[in-house]
Amino acid sequence: MNYVKASIHFQKSSRMLTVKVPSFLLRGSLLLRIVVIVGFVLFLVQVLSTSVYDGVLRHAFSSRQKLNKELTQIQNTVDYISNTSKDFFKAEKMLHAKLGLPLPDDASRDLATGGHIEPEVQLLRKSSPVFERTAQMHEDVWRIFGKIHNNEKSFDALTKYIDQSRSVLRYIPSISPTTGRYASAFGPRIHPVTGEVGKMHQGIDIANDRWTPIYSPADGVVEISQLSSSFGNFVVLNHGNGVKTRYGHMQMSAVTPGQFVHRYQILGYMGNTGRSVGPHLHYEVWLNGRPVNPLSYILPNDYEVD
Repeated sequence: MNYVKASIHFQKSSRMLTVKVPSFLLRGSLLLRIVVIVGFVLFLVQVLSTSVYDGVLRHAFSSRQKLNKELTQIQNTVDYISNTSKDFFKAEKMLHAKLGLPLPDDASRDLATGGHIEPEVQLLRKSSPVFERTAQMHEDVWRIFGKIHNNEKSFDALTKYIDQSRSVLRYIPSISPTTGRYASAFGPRIHPVTGEVGKMHQGIDIANDRWTPIYSPADGVVEISQLSSSFGNFVVLNHGNGVKTRYGHMQMSAVTPGQFVHRYQILGYMGNTGRSVGPHLHYEVWLNGRPVNPLSYILPNDYEVD
């Protein structure tokens, strides 16, 4: 057996101790030190990896919470837009109903997103709740976008229809041409000047003070503005579509033939010219060459079609 000789000197003494140690023990001691060092290194690696893993896990958890919060905010916005769009659709239906138009089909509003989805995408959506949630919100947003786009086109069509309708309604004599009391109705009567019984009164008489303004009840063109033996200062407006209005006994006319007038524009002033027994306006409405009752056109409570 091989030995290793070791000498031990005592401090402050001349004594010395010599020891013989088998060589295999020293070799084992070196191996033990290596094992200890390797174990310590592995321990440090374990501690460091655990710390790094915990840090990464905490960061991922914090990022996940932040992402969930942002997704919740986005979802709330999507839900708000969806609910608001429903109000638009209700308003659209109400407008269609008021205008007597066919109601829009609800099925056309329930637009769906679809198409082929790759298997790996389906697997990813099933395995990742976040990806599934974002994909669903993406589909919801596009569905709402499609609804709003259709709603916008529908409102554009409604706007054009309303504009066309308004352009027609502007030419309908829908307001009273002046203020005052109704002195004589439309239909047969005793003529106040000649006393003729059953004489057809082709309009209505509205009495008030002299110089009371007389307004155009609708847009139109002045066809006649002249002095008449029976109607005095006499004006005729042509509103198109076979509708004409006539104004008699004016104190003064304020328009000329060929002039275009708007609703509420002053045509003249109430007077007592022609065959009249007092200041008033004789007002007629003609449709396709025949006189009709003007009260059928005048809206109640001074409302107008506009």
